[in-house]
Amino acid sequence: MEKRKKIHIVCFQTPYPADYGGAIDVYHKAKALKDAGCHVVLHCFEYGGRGYNDALLRIADEVFMYKRKTGLLQFLSFVPYIVKTRTSDSLLHNLLKDDAPILFEGTHTTALLNAPKLKHRKKFLRMHNIESEYYLQLGRASTSLIKKIFFFVESFKLRHYESRLKSADVIFAITEKDKAFLTSLLPVCKAVLLPCFHNGDCSEESPAVAEDGKYILYNGNLGVEENARAVHYLMDRVVPLTGQAQWVFAGGKPHKSLVKKAENLDKVTIKSCPSDAEMDALIRGAAANVLITFQATGIKLKLLNALYKGGHCIVNDAMVESTGLADLCIVANSPQAIAAAIDEALRKPLAASELADRQAWLHRLYDNDNSIRVLLDFL
Repeated sequence: MEKRKKIHIVCFQTPYPADYGGAIDVYHKAKALKDAGCHVVLHCFEYGGRGYNDALLRIADEVFMYKRKTGLLQFLSFVPYIVKTRTSDSLLHNLLKDDAPILFEGTHTTALLNAPKLKHRKKFLRMHNIESEYYLQLGRASTSLIKKIFFFVESFKLRHYESRLKSADVIFAITEKDKAFLTSLLPVCKAVLLPCFHNGDCSEESPAVAEDGKYILYNGNLGVEENARAVHYLMDRVVPLTGQAQWVFAGGKPHKSLVKKAENLDKVTIKSCPSDAEMDALIRGAAANVLITFQATGIKLKLLNALYKGGHCIVNDAMVESTGLADLCIVANSPQAIAAAIDEALRKPLAASELADRQAWLHRLYDNDNSIRVLLDFL
């Protein structure tokens, strides 16, 4: 009997519930590995109320949890805060129990990438973003002086830290744009495109928009500044141009400023922290999913989810940059263009044949079963 392949996955945070981009990618990648017959050992840093959950055993054979060491003292280091706060002697001890390959999920988890005791281990790195650029964009978007300082300092540290990532045997990029950057930055490493893993095609329901869907949906974590900025823009610049169309903004932990603004807009509803089932129903029932961003970093898994499950998707250029998804969306970059696209979506739902064609295209590019074979080839 053939011995099961074994892999360690070091996660920046507990990937359950899989309710935001990074967690979705990790959760469904681990699930795909286990479904493919691998013995998966999951190592998670717990914080922010996300600790151990028995549901993790659906995607892993073994689960280890570690406390994240946060605080000002961790910031006073040349090592980026997102890395420094995820150091653990216990993690090293558990990784040394065997000689199986290690997959580090994100720059955040790479404190042990250069550990002498792991020098001869096969080590992979999954890049969810080019983090130095991501934090630079967060700094530019933030309205808080303290947060701006933190984000800009973290971006500077990450830019200097990135050269240390060359210890990885393979770096898995999430977009072609990121792959090109990593190839240029770390020519000694092998950079490979590994499409994001997702839950878009995991439902037995067929993608369809209700014929009477008359609301416009934006979804995302409403407590993240990047998303809050996009929602403010839509409320201020686009909602007034869309007549009597009803808007729903759904997602986790909305900023107080968003709640207050929505209270003064008759056509706007905020749904805070909907369940997965509720979010799926919102996506399927909307006349259009409007998803814009001002940070062209990584790939937005909420877009992939909306394309799999919903109807019209109206986006700006930054949302689809380097994703290969532009042809499946209506691309609009001004308030007037977005409003015009919404008017068209309200009048003309996508036909069943159009939805089927889109599903087929998505399966070719973002099928979890195909993507996991890329990773399995290196184990």
